[in-house]
Amino acid sequence: MQTASMGALLMLQIIMLVTNPKTVYPADQSAAAQLLRQAEQEAGVIGNEYLRENTLQDIAVAEAKADNSQKALKIALELSERDDKNLTLVEIAEAQAKLHHIKAAFRTAGEIDDKTDRAAAMESIALAQLAGGDHAGALHTASLIPAELNRSSVLMHVALAEAGSGNVTHAIEMAQQIQAPSRKDMALEGIALVQMKQGNSRGALATTLFIGSELARAKTYREIATAQTQRGRQEEISLWINGLGSPLERASALLGAANGLLDVETTPPEESCEKQSQSGVKPPS
Repeated sequence: MQTASMGALLMLQIIMLVTNPKTVYPADQSAAAQLLRQAEQEAGVIGNEYLRENTLQDIAVAEAKADNSQKALKIALELSERDDKNLTLVEIAEAQAKLHHIKAAFRTAGEIDDKTDRAAAMESIALAQLAGGDHAGALHTASLIPAELNRSSVLMHVALAEAGSGNVTHAIEMAQQIQAPSRKDMALEGIALVQMKQGNSRGALATTLFIGSELARAKTYREIATAQTQRGRQEEISLWINGLGSPLERASALLGAANGLLDVETTPPEESCEKQSQSGVKPPS
């Protein structure tokens, strides 16, 4: 009974450590390492193979987050199930990249023998680089990903980051080069909403024209109409809604205007003047 209680306490400590290590041990990495060693020893004698391997997977990822890549890889590579091994390596590579150990993350990705999982690991590395402000590094990593959807996902995030930092023209150019149609449309939709947030509704409407999917365009027009209505600019909406290309787009935009009226009590109109788009592309009239 005492052993079971001690085991439960140990697992609780490990869970707290992994989810919020700074709270549990703000300056004691050795305590974290000791807990993880104990956890691995306990996991090694779990009789049920499925439970043992799943526990070891979690410990391997925790070791990577604790910046002990060598131990993390050793545990992961000893897992018997191929899928479990690959998925654990994906998570380790992501943890390494978030700690800015990019070369180590690439080496870990290279241990993955499934091309789909390896592409997922490369995408995680690129996104970690992007989160760290390394746009060029993220683009380089994306260029190494053979899977089109994963590569396009990275390019989508880079384009959105560019738009968020004010480089809207460059962001649109990047988005138009994305090969996967769904990711291209998502990037353009996101850029249009960034423009709308900045008060540039004309630019947002112009960007929406590049979206290939009618459904995605309609959704974006709805968001634009909602934002304009919430800002007290209902008169502007009628200038472009009637010129939209399909009943779906017009219905969606009108729904957006209605949503804006319904939400207007909780969303005060902005007082800032709308910025005019410098783009040469004209919005619908």
